[in-house]
Amino acid sequence: MKNFKFKIDGVDYEVSVNELEGNNAEVVVNGKSFNVELDNEQPTASAPVARVAQSAAVPASKKVAANIKAPLPGSIIKVLVSNGQSVKRGDVLLTMESMKMENNVCAESDGTIKNVLVKQGQNVMQDDVLIEFEGTVVEAAAPAPAPKPQAKPAAAPKAAPAPAAAPKPAGGASAVKAPLPGSIIKVLVSEGQSIKRGDVLLTMESMKMENNIMAEKDGVVGKIYVQAGKSVMQDDVLLDLA
Repeated sequence: MKNFKFKIDGVDYEVSVNELEGNNAEVVVNGKSFNVELDNEQPTASAPVARVAQSAAVPASKKVAANIKAPLPGSIIKVLVSNGQSVKRGDVLLTMESMKMENNVCAESDGTIKNVLVKQGQNVMQDDVLIEFEGTVVEAAAPAPAPKPQAKPAAAPKAAPAPAAAPKPAGGASAVKAPLPGSIIKVLVSEGQSIKRGDVLLTMESMKMENNIMAEKDGVVGKIYVQAGKSVMQDDVLLDLA
């Protein structure tokens, strides 16, 4: 039996509830007995919320070697870092002059300077390694690939007319080509001349600027295809270098 006390509108009530028998219960209110029939309605349980544990993919980071190379041929003006120095992405590592313009060479990621390979005043060629660099790369979790739509087969392209054959260097020689369209100002070497890596071979004007074309290796000048005043297009062969 359970006993309860209530006060309703200032009136005290003592209520006793006997144990249930089926859907019936005996309820005594202030000494007066009542037979109470209960509804058989079951309380609706709230549907459990399924919680799916989602493991957030934490991007992993790793150290990778990422050598800093010269974007263009030119000359080193200033080196702003030293071996072992930590740098942030976007920090200026060195300044070089190329095509009469100063260019800042910046770090492409956070990392550490392992070895500085150039010094002020040194001439460099395009893609020469300036600094050995160890960068930190964050690997993001790759999303699931989307289904590829079925593409209609493309019509076979029409054959383009064959371009005019460029002069071929003699056996064992490499071709020195124009990096940009422009005009030859001065040819500084002659056929059969021995040259060293970094020597200026000729000067050309491009985009209203003078550009020195330098030798990428030691060798001997072969055939020269241009002379002062000649206009050239990008990738035109200027001379052979054996």
